[in-house]
Amino acid sequence: MDYQAFTDRVAMPCCVLAVEQTSEGTCGRIRILCANAAYKATMGPQYYDNMPYEELVPQDNKFEDFCFRAAVLGQRMHAYVETKAMGTWTDQTLIPLASDTPGVGYCQFIFEFTQHAEAERMASVSADTSALVIKACITLMGARDFRESVGSVLDDVLDAAGAMACRIMLVDHERCEAVNFCERVQPGAFVRRSVQDVIDYALICSWEDVIGVSNALILKDERDYAWLEQENPAWAASMRKNNITSLVIIPLRRSGSVLGYLYVVNFDVARVVEVKELLELLSFFLGSEISNHLLLQRLDVMSHTDALTGLNNRNAMIRRMEELRGNPNASVGVLNLDLNGLKRVNDEQGHEAGDRLLVQAGELLRKVFYQQDIFRTGGDEFIVIIRGISRETFETKAKRLRAAVEKNTDVSFAIGDCWAETTGDLTCTFHRADERMYADKDAFYRTHPELRRR
Repeated sequence: MDYQAFTDRVAMPCCVLAVEQTSEGTCGRIRILCANAAYKATMGPQYYDNMPYEELVPQDNKFEDFCFRAAVLGQRMHAYVETKAMGTWTDQTLIPLASDTPGVGYCQFIFEFTQHAEAERMASVSADTSALVIKACITLMGARDFRESVGSVLDDVLDAAGAMACRIMLVDHERCEAVNFCERVQPGAFVRRSVQDVIDYALICSWEDVIGVSNALILKDERDYAWLEQENPAWAASMRKNNITSLVIIPLRRSGSVLGYLYVVNFDVARVVEVKELLELLSFFLGSEISNHLLLQRLDVMSHTDALTGLNNRNAMIRRMEELRGNPNASVGVLNLDLNGLKRVNDEQGHEAGDRLLVQAGELLRKVFYQQDIFRTGGDEFIVIIRGISRETFETKAKRLRAAVEKNTDVSFAIGDCWAETTGDLTCTFHRADERMYADKDAFYRTHPELRRR
């Protein structure tokens, strides 16, 4: 059959792929049988007829599956994917062709490069995929509980893929950890991981090396497993250990970096094309929404955290007081603390020494109280607020703090404490703690007049 004349009639870059079928009925060697002038001009001088495709572009098991489906199974295939090896996006169509060679199928491969992702091309998906993606966007946009909304999206993915589990794994390279952000698992399928479980960071990082220049990784049979065992034996062994027989995994990217991964395991491999299409499109929205969510979380932490000591700041204390007023029947203990001698240290040794003293003060407080109970509210001022604590426990903690201060040669606090049975009159509770702190400070400076502020 004269395939060359066939490709020459196509105005866009076009080639004919010859796909061998193995005796097991799987995809064998793929060759670029012939190509038109536009294809040759695009691919460059390294092209020659009947060449193995992997000599021209990096080997990709996902692309091989598409070729097999078109050439051997007779399915028309279309995809718009990021081709990272070439720094472009590729709109590609594979059309089955008649074959006169036993054991070999043929397909026409037509493509067009775009420099960046184009919304119109990306939106060219099946009606079912469109409906699920639109539903996901609406769910995420109206989220009160963001993580639960993401879970609702994963529920739909689980059903659409006929999968046993669907997860989003995030990678934090600054902390060198991988965290299970959200998952949905069919009952009895696997041992569930708790949200925020920390996973093997090194193993998760190796995923990116395996996925490489592709935009996805698909494992659907033993041939794919054999390939993974060559590329990443540890990952393959981990999946076999957990009885994972099939996988589609898509990186979640933001500003060119991998934020994490969206994947389904033990899915209906007969739906692999639809599952890949759905996950690829969802990955854009999920990557963007999760990135924004994490950014807002970081900004919230920054706005409520003292940059020097890492303790809660005045904003956090105001929020805590609003929470206390919303539950007026709970008991509360307040300690008003003032760091003795800070101004003298700043004046005589410099502000760096003063900062070190403040950090030491924060560390001492952490040893006695929970992090969320401690607030640095000013230069040398600290507040401890403990809700729902008995008088006896509060007094014990106050004694522990005074004992720790007495043993410490660098950190000295003026301490005023007050316990109240309810939070009904917080202002009065704070006022009493404040008065006792000033009385304690006066007593300290009477004993150590040389440290009094000048």
